[in-house]
Amino acid sequence: MNYSTFYFSGTGNTRWAASEFTKIIQEKGHQAGLYAIDIGAQLSDEQIRLIVNDADSVGFANPIYGGDIPPIMRTFISRVVGLIKALTRPKSTYVINTYGYVNAFGPVETQKLLAGSNLELSAYVNIQLCHNVTSSKPLDRAKLAKRMGRGRDELNGLADCLIAGHKRINGYGPQLKIGAMIRKKVTVTINDFYQTLGVDYTACTGCMVCVKNCPTGSIRLYGDKFVFAAVCTACKRCYNFCPTGAITINGVVADPHKFPRFQGPEE
Repeated sequence: MNYSTFYFSGTGNTRWAASEFTKIIQEKGHQAGLYAIDIGAQLSDEQIRLIVNDADSVGFANPIYGGDIPPIMRTFISRVVGLIKALTRPKSTYVINTYGYVNAFGPVETQKLLAGSNLELSAYVNIQLCHNVTSSKPLDRAKLAKRMGRGRDELNGLADCLIAGHKRINGYGPQLKIGAMIRKKVTVTINDFYQTLGVDYTACTGCMVCVKNCPTGSIRLYGDKFVFAAVCTACKRCYNFCPTGAITINGVVADPHKFPRFQGPEE
């Protein structure tokens, strides 16, 4: 069996979960492919078609932002659905969501995104790790380690169900009603997030890490100033991976020595 996972990870949580799942599948004696959807990955339409056609089951993995999936993944799923309408038979589809507080998106919203394709949702799992902004309080690594352990168990259960051909759809609950309200309020905030980003030029060294690592190519250097564009997906990767902590949010930057930036669940 062949399992192919398309993933987006802002600063590391989903990358860890998708990588763990891939490793678990391989340890169980099956094939597994892992594909980043960042602009830098440059997946062509033909590559996407081949990956989907060759897979026995197709997965999408992403973090949850404000009760919704990031714009970059929403756009990518729409692209995939448009590319594979010619599928002659249903194909098993699984979703891996990572979140910090609660996942208020849910399998029903996912099924809406897959409508019009032969991708049938057979598994939906939630992996709680942590949020990716540590400017309010330092990251609790001990708590995160426990959540990673539970996450591995959930991913192992996901793999077993997919291999056995069983459904494993979690994520239903009262939080979904809250999610519907959150999405109405937060969608605009996420879409306009790029307007809150800035640069502390007294700390910036011009290393271009933010430009090179941006998953949507939304950061550009014009002359001696950085400009943030509307294609930003609000992942905060630029904030967390700036070597000098020079990226600001609403003009504020937390002391990187007091509040180390989150760069993934594993140090």
